[in-house]
Amino acid sequence: MSLKTLDHRAPRQTPTTTRLCRSHGCDQSTREGKPYCPDHVEEHPYVQEILSTLQRREEEEARVRSRGSRAVDPSGLTARELVLHLSLHGARTVERLSRELQLDPKVLDGYVSALVSQGAVSLGRTNRGSTVVRLSDESEVLDFSKLTECA
Repeated sequence: MSLKTLDHRAPRQTPTTTRLCRSHGCDQSTREGKPYCPDHVEEHPYVQEILSTLQRREEEEARVRSRGSRAVDPSGLTARELVLHLSLHGARTVERLSRELQLDPKVLDGYVSALVSQGAVSLGRTNRGSTVVRLSDESEVLDFSKLTECA
């Protein structure tokens, strides 16, 4: 196809769905048929659910930072993420887990201690003396029903 042919083509028409933002008092139009404009996207129920989950995670991590493994919810988001990460990537040093999961080492230590006491993970050592975290039983990697809340 030559450039002349492209120049004479009509621009591709796509159906546009213009909506107004559902936020009370907002008269901005939204893009691509979305219910909220960028200024009010946090009002969307899905976004509120995600923000709520992140808030609960931050609160639990703050508790773990101050109270240690006693504050860990082994069926919570961070503990499940840690177990899933180990199931996908295998054994990791504590330092590497801290970087990969973007967790403060003190917070990670609380989670690891709680999961060790639950029997979900076990600890070992590298030749250089670093602590290695691994799943206790590879066959039960994603069975979170066996994890119970620490008192």
